Amino acid sequence: MMKNQIKNFFSNNFVYKGKEKLSKLTILSLIILNILVLFILDKGIDFQTRVLNNPMTKFPYDCRDIFTYNLNVDDFNNYIYNAQNYNSKYQNIKDLELDSRCSLIFEKISLIKNNIDIKSLKKKNDELSNKSYELNNQISYLKENYNTLLFEKISNQEVDKSIVEGNLTAQNIKEKYENLLLELEEITKLKDDLSNKFKEENLVNDLSSYINSNKTSVLNDIKKVEKYYSIKYEFVILLFLIPLVLIFFYLMKNYLKKDKYVLYIIYKNILVVTMIPTLISIFSLINIFIPKIFLEKLLMFFYNLEVPFIVYYFAIAIAILLFIFIIIRIQKRFKEENEKLKNNKISIYDSYNKNICNICGNKVDYIFMNYCPCCKNQLKIECKVCNKQTISVLDFCMNCGNNIKE
Repeated sequence: MMKNQIKNFFSNNFVYKGKEKLSKLTILSLIILNILVLFILDKGIDFQTRVLNNPMTKFPYDCRDIFTYNLNVDDFNNYIYNAQNYNSKYQNIKDLELDSRCSLIFEKISLIKNNIDIKSLKKKNDELSNKSYELNNQISYLKENYNTLLFEKISNQEVDKSIVEGNLTAQNIKEKYENLLLELEEITKLKDDLSNKFKEENLVNDLSSYINSNKTSVLNDIKKVEKYYSIKYEFVILLFLIPLVLIFFYLMKNYLKKDKYVLYIIYKNILVVTMIPTLISIFSLINIFIPKIFLEKLLMFFYNLEVPFIVYYFAIAIAILLFIFIIIRIQKRFKEENEKLKNNKISIYDSYNKNICNICGNKVDYIFMNYCPCCKNQLKIECKVCNKQTISVLDFCMNCGNNIKE
């Protein structure tokens, strides 16, 4: 009985029963419409989850990294002072969703970049680093060849026959070594001066102070917005899709009752398309809410008792109880909907064409039977014009053609 009611509900709502046929061009248009609707839904979900309800929009990486990884903002070589010319998708709207503290951080960084010639500082620092690298190589070379020069001195080898380059001798190597060390020390001092000059800037100190004073609150707020985000993500999608599903289902049923076949087909297709991401999101939520950790602990408990299969008994029992509740609710709803659709013209015409009772769905003969033998539904009535028996559920007499409903 329940199977028949479910079948009837599906047949009455999702099966095209109109006599009007769809042209190939109409079918092609429906396919294009389905693709277009699916594309728009995808864009809507993307916008809803990546922009309006996303922790990464409120606290983007550029902001959270400053608080999370203790970046040295007083170092002009820090990547936060690099030129950033990129604009991501929905950037203008994302800027409006940005946390005020992150926004202020970016403003302070922008002030530093606009008021301090960081590019010049980096260029000077690179030049000094290159010189430092060259000096270190020369110092290493002297260290590596010092013993060689001593052996050459002991053997009274001539300078022009030395295997050591740079006109080095045992007498001048120490002097050159000390001069290189002094030069390296001077370059190191210049690099430190560049670094200290940047660190002592008021704008840099202001940025560093602001980060230190807000670090704890920002990190706590990041944890809050990320808590249960996977669940919030699916709920946001469902809040976006469920109203559309209900609207399209209502419109589909409305045009079905009004016998407007083309509009019915259009909204049925749109409903099916909308149900695809809706069902995916529902299954994702179910997967999230499955108490996996609890089941693992329960399984381990019964495993220690050497009866782990009891866990699966519990799982089966819970699943059965859950689906009993769901099926009873669905069955009740289906029954109510079927009662409403009994007098629908499409259902009546379909019942007549298939020789089945439109009340109980059992086989009848509308030509030779006056009543359904299963539910006592009256199949024929007397026409008021010609006084002959005609089909009760149809609008016109099968003998004289007059309207029997008037």
